[in-house]
Amino acid sequence: MIQMKKTSSAVAIFVLIIQLIVPGMAQLSFNKKSESSNKNERRIDLIIQKMTLEEKIDLLGGFDRFYIRDVPRVGIPRMKMADGPVGLRNYGNSNAMPSTISLASTWNLQLAESYGRELARDSRARGVHYLLAPGVNIYRAPMNGRNFEYFGEDPFLTSRFAVNYINGVQSQNVSATVKHFIANNSEFDRHETDSIIDERTMREIYLPAFEAAVKEAQVGSIMDSYNLVNGVHTSQSGYLNNEIAKKEWGFDGVIMSDWRSTYDGVAAANGGLDLEMPAGEYMNRQTLLPAIQQGKVSEATIDDKVRRILRVAARFGWFDHEQTDTSIPLYNAAGRQIALQTAREGIVLLKNQGNLLPLDKKKIKAIAVIGPNAYPAITGGGGSSLVEPFNAVSLLEGLANIGGLDVKVTYAKGLPTLSELAEKTNFTVEPNGEAGLRHEYFSNDFLEGTPDSVRVDNHINFGSVIRVATAGPADSSRWTGWFMPKEAGIHDFFVQNTGLDGGFYRLKVDDNLVINSWEDARAAIGQISLKLDAKPHKI
Repeated sequence: MIQMKKTSSAVAIFVLIIQLIVPGMAQLSFNKKSESSNKNERRIDLIIQKMTLEEKIDLLGGFDRFYIRDVPRVGIPRMKMADGPVGLRNYGNSNAMPSTISLASTWNLQLAESYGRELARDSRARGVHYLLAPGVNIYRAPMNGRNFEYFGEDPFLTSRFAVNYINGVQSQNVSATVKHFIANNSEFDRHETDSIIDERTMREIYLPAFEAAVKEAQVGSIMDSYNLVNGVHTSQSGYLNNEIAKKEWGFDGVIMSDWRSTYDGVAAANGGLDLEMPAGEYMNRQTLLPAIQQGKVSEATIDDKVRRILRVAARFGWFDHEQTDTSIPLYNAAGRQIALQTAREGIVLLKNQGNLLPLDKKKIKAIAVIGPNAYPAITGGGGSSLVEPFNAVSLLEGLANIGGLDVKVTYAKGLPTLSELAEKTNFTVEPNGEAGLRHEYFSNDFLEGTPDSVRVDNHINFGSVIRVATAGPADSSRWTGWFMPKEAGIHDFFVQNTGLDGGFYRLKVDDNLVINSWEDARAAIGQISLKLDAKPHKI
């Protein structure tokens, strides 16, 4: 009993000491953080004071697609961005990570932090300051083209994975960018889709992951979405950007647009957008200088945006060190191991009829692999997630390698690619004339005047970007020809193009405009079914 009392007393004294020390340590840590923050703010004040109003406005528009412009005169470095929910896309080969819905399927938060850290290490190896990830929108429609980039339909699970992912990224002095704020639930007609959401649904479903990213992970930047929310484009929504993110949550970083998701420079400036990407198409001198002179936008608003950009740079040390870390190899073996671990832990087996899996080479004589995605390897869902790995193993190769000489592996593509369909579609310059289409090229955007060149193309199949002359970024082309159906009936027409560098397109059949992405760019592949007679039809 006496010994127990002595032990208890010792414990009581120890606990008391801890209670006294920990608050002091916390206060010391808080003071250091405050001191560092105040030092950064003073530094930013001096930079802003030296900048002209024109320089401040220029800083609010992106530069060369994936950069924030530098201002050497006042010591502002050029800041580099990279697409990256599942790997760096923009700067050559990089680790291709499993999709983030696969990451969420692991239920492994520590792995999520490692996943983010390795993406950031790949970023540092390439001098990237902003990683444009993670995506945290909530699954609301199964046909949403970016679902694989998100963490699923549950706000709590998404929040937990987002926080750990961001912590991993920002541990390497790379700013994470949580996106797309908010309710990005459709790639189809994404510039015009309006998400009508009541306040409770917004708070319980759509906002929690973003709130956790700001409050818990102190994310450096937020990317607005293309869509409207309750009638207002998010890039100019003062309620979302100013009232909720900046005031209610205390977000002190950068709110940037998605690429070409700004629609009104003055509305965006007042609505809380700090950075327009990929360029200042709307938030520029021509728009904002007159607005400031007329009192429609205050200079204090511009200064706050500049301050936020500089604050993120100061926080992650970009003023003081070169972002490229040459000690990290471009071919990141540690990242490859995290990718493999994620792939293994993320597998969800719904059914294993007859205990077929795992495959037993002693029992299997032959395997048939069917489908266009079996070869070559498909490592991403396209767009901002189209990562080019150093090497990739396709399903066909993987199964053949495992089977070895003992198992016969056969393959059938099953479906032709769109490129193959384009090559098999035959046209003539005139009805029943020579093969091909008349191609007229113009060095302007609108097919105006006399064409700079005329030639005959057998097929229209040039990849995503069409450049047939070196006249600069403003150009347009027109193909004219005739299509002869082998038999009457329903025929499917399609045009595939990115709608960005690849431009926009119009398709006329028998002089009727049937697809028009110049006015309404709804999807990457425009398609329509038409009933044709067995006679030549003008294209």
